[in-house]
Amino acid sequence: MRLIVTNDDGYLSPGLYMLYEAVKGLGETFIISTQFPRSATGREITFSRPLRLFRTRYMGCNVYVTDGTPIDALHLAMEVLGIAPDLVLSGVNVGENLSLQHIFYSGTIAVAIESALMGVPAVAFSVDVVEFSEFNSELLRGVTRVVVKSLIEFVKVRGFPRGVDVLSVNIPRPPRFKGCVEVVKAARVRWKASYREGRDPRGRRYYWLYGIPARAEEDTDVAAFESRGCITITPLSIDLNLGTRSISELEAALGGVLSGIKTELKGLLRRELPAKP
Repeated sequence: MRLIVTNDDGYLSPGLYMLYEAVKGLGETFIISTQFPRSATGREITFSRPLRLFRTRYMGCNVYVTDGTPIDALHLAMEVLGIAPDLVLSGVNVGENLSLQHIFYSGTIAVAIESALMGVPAVAFSVDVVEFSEFNSELLRGVTRVVVKSLIEFVKVRGFPRGVDVLSVNIPRPPRFKGCVEVVKAARVRWKASYREGRDPRGRRYYWLYGIPARAEEDTDVAAFESRGCITITPLSIDLNLGTRSISELEAALGGVLSGIKTELKGLLRRELPAKP
């Protein structure tokens, strides 16, 4: 089994090497990351400039590093380095990635989604720590190692269930962890955006974003994590298309609108395009 281990917190993050240590021995493993932290970059990819890629050693490991985004790192690994992975692992992220809201923002999960788009299953791991130093907790390292190894060994033998492209795993830090594990859907929203107004030293107005926590449904990752102190495993599908029935229903509902659009477009084309000789 060939594995790519990557993240969005940069190659200096201890979480990257915690993940590597957890899977060491389960297959041929390659580490690639970004030069600087790129948290909350979502699915950003670099088109406007060339990218740099170099190999270095850090924490006793060989690691490839790019000055691009997490998505860039994955493509460089596969297209430039020629690594053809069976599974991509992203993390361990500094901070949880609960709810669809965070899933869409997260660089950690964005890498996993990009991998799935290219036909390679992926698992993203996140822990609700704030600082790198919190990864030094032996209990946290032990819990993470058990979860990571168990899931990877399962995937290695059985693969992903039908319809599942990505697994998003969130692990509470030790003071909050109650020893439970739940497979749950993602809540829709984690927080509501609000802004605090202030003025900089030159007197210019600024707005600083902070979040007001949203109330989550009981059967979601947020409730399982926050209220019950559980590790959450959330299966995700990258197919955002609606089912055939929904498409047909929308087409029927828009019948009159579509007819009107077609009529107006025909008239526009007749006026703007020269008649064929």
